[in-house]
Amino acid sequence: MREVINLNFDWKFKDDFKKEYINNLEINDQIDIAIPHTMKEIPLNYFNELDYQYIGTYSRIINLTEAMLKHNLFVEFLGIMNIAKVYLNGNLLVIHEGGYTPFKVNINKFAKNGENLLQVIVDSTEVKDIPPFGKYVDFLAFSGIYREVKLYVLPKTYIERAHIITTESDGLDLTKMVLSIDLKILQEKEEAYQVKAIISYNGEVTHTSNFEDLIKDEFLYSAKLFDIKRWDLENPNLYELTIQIIKEEEVIDEVIERFGFRTVKFTPEGFLLNNQPIKLIGLNRHQSYPYVGYAMPKSMQELDADILKDMGCTIVRTSHYMQSDHFINRCDEIGLLVLEETPGWQYIGNEHFKELTYQNIESMINHHFNHPSIITWGVRINESIDDHDFYTKTNEIARNIDVSRQTCGVRNFKKSEFLEDVYTYNDFSHIGNNPGLEKPNKIVKGYVPYLVTEHNGHVFPTKSFDSESKRIEHALRHARVIDDAYSTDRISGAIGWCLADYNTHFNFGSNDRICYHGVTDMFRIPKYASYAYKSQKTTEPVLLIANNMIPGDYKEFKLPEIVVFSNCEYIKIYKNNQFIGQFYSEWKQFPDMEYAPFIFDDLIGDLILDSGKYKPSIAKKLKALLLSYNRNGFDMPLKDKLKYLSLKLSKSIEIEDLFSLFENYLANQSNKPIVFKFEGYIDDELVITKEKGHSTKFSLEANTNTKTLVHENTYDVARVVVSLKDEYDNTLTYSNEVIKIKTSKNLEVIGPDNVALIGGSIGVYIKTKAKSQKEWVLLESNNYGKVKLDLIIV
Repeated sequence: MREVINLNFDWKFKDDFKKEYINNLEINDQIDIAIPHTMKEIPLNYFNELDYQYIGTYSRIINLTEAMLKHNLFVEFLGIMNIAKVYLNGNLLVIHEGGYTPFKVNINKFAKNGENLLQVIVDSTEVKDIPPFGKYVDFLAFSGIYREVKLYVLPKTYIERAHIITTESDGLDLTKMVLSIDLKILQEKEEAYQVKAIISYNGEVTHTSNFEDLIKDEFLYSAKLFDIKRWDLENPNLYELTIQIIKEEEVIDEVIERFGFRTVKFTPEGFLLNNQPIKLIGLNRHQSYPYVGYAMPKSMQELDADILKDMGCTIVRTSHYMQSDHFINRCDEIGLLVLEETPGWQYIGNEHFKELTYQNIESMINHHFNHPSIITWGVRINESIDDHDFYTKTNEIARNIDVSRQTCGVRNFKKSEFLEDVYTYNDFSHIGNNPGLEKPNKIVKGYVPYLVTEHNGHVFPTKSFDSESKRIEHALRHARVIDDAYSTDRISGAIGWCLADYNTHFNFGSNDRICYHGVTDMFRIPKYASYAYKSQKTTEPVLLIANNMIPGDYKEFKLPEIVVFSNCEYIKIYKNNQFIGQFYSEWKQFPDMEYAPFIFDDLIGDLILDSGKYKPSIAKKLKALLLSYNRNGFDMPLKDKLKYLSLKLSKSIEIEDLFSLFENYLANQSNKPIVFKFEGYIDDELVITKEKGHSTKFSLEANTNTKTLVHENTYDVARVVVSLKDEYDNTLTYSNEVIKIKTSKNLEVIGPDNVALIGGSIGVYIKTKAKSQKEWVLLESNNYGKVKLDLIIV
């Protein structure tokens, strides 16, 4: 039987390399580290990307027994950036180029009983013609052994792969499907074995098959199965397939693969999951984080998937490279579809570059084959030029490995040569005052499947501390694209750029080494644009009031149009508990999306009439005048100027009275704080309430994604979001309060331990050092007190 041993603790790291380090554990000034690891932590912004690009040395002792030496021994590295030279006991085993795909190396030749010195020399420089490098790249690749390391102890005859494909048996019966298993077995010698396939669901065996034969290296097994549960977005049912090789009633090897019963297909009329149409609305994801780049463990990878799902996304694109097993596993578990693509960005290099791309595609597909969340393989370098021979071969590689999924290739120009199965296109045509998307027939030749894979992003970069009007426009631009994607079945969907802000090179972004293209900031703290997606959810009520409702924050005390993102059918608004009105979605501007934003400017309602000071006809004219002045100032339309003139001639009002009414009903200039209450209704039932108004009470708030951290296969990390809030639970976006962070002995802060709020909030990453039942994090400000979080480490 196989054994898998995690090798993520007990590493030593030296931030340079010399020949004399090889086969030498006693290197001066080494530090103890754990994997995942980055070779240099960087500031949040304003740094030189060359700082982390150098050659470093990783060393670790592996203890092997005589019994283990009788097996096949492999060390697997899931991700090393960028070039890795792997040594065992001073002997070079392999040189691996490229930082996004996993690789295994056999260590039997130089392994010995007892202590063995495993060393990895990592070159993190951006070497030309190793994808994605060659030209400039709009993201950073960072450094180090940033994904986990494992030792595989395998029998002499072992299962190398088990690819699982599910296809329709009877399209009208969702409980029947055909399961096909493509097995590859590496044998010490060719002889008869029994192979047993066991399928289980929630721990209970549902199907079992046995077959015995002279097993060849590869063979295919298929069976029609009944009473199965489909994998879909709402019910991501997952099964386990256990494959055993048995000789004389002894299990020689066993692998367990998780999978889901489902079919996927792109058509010219949209995307089908289990033959049902699904509109693909989602975001691109970079796998980078503040300070440590790519080096984050399982919990943070999973959290990104959870954030996307909670945001209402149906799909994520792994821009622009293969991503963590933990992230893809979590997409399987929660029902989030995935477009996974080969590493690259605009540049096609020499033959060596192309050969590495072929290897990357093969590795990506083989490694992630059984994930039901993955619906298409990206086999084209993102936004690259056409290259007939190159892309003919990348498609051929993908189709030879996987007949169950279609291929795609992302481009950013029209009428590109179409060699894939799905035409995927980055549509940055929307600039605010035009349609959200271009028509597919203007982009692609022929009637073929079509998917938009990027939009917005660099066209309208937005920071969490930008003006309110810019943050609202950022959200509305995403909403306009989403609305256009829903307007026709010709577009399978639209994937926005992007989930989170990310570090980039000096010639991109805002010169501080950050691209502010995300719908969240680098800590995954939401911007308003995230609610263009979240408001499309149906699983919970959503209500975001995008304005702060404080007239003094706007020019001449004039409140702009109020923008609300919600999935409610209508909302009611109250001002200091006085009813203003009932409002509905802005369907005229957004006719096709599931839940359109609410956009309105009437915050007067019948308040003037209800005051009893004016006749109904006068109150109506006064309201119209006030709203016109709030929109236009003294440049109001002629009809409104005539209304004022008629009121003045009838001696119903003077100009001073009009200004007084404006101060009272719109500028909210009074000695008493104004509070607006927003109520959201679904099926005429109140489901959610939010309040906004003048703040008089302020408090520091801290929330973490988990109170229990798991220090086992490697260290764990918790994300803490610290915010300054008012009494209505609104984040105070103008605060840049400094927060001091302290931890107990078995926890440590990633990055600085003094941080300032950005846009009223900041993220803090806390890392485990050892298991413990009582740990804590203390977050303290000079002006707003402190918050203590209790954590446990198991």
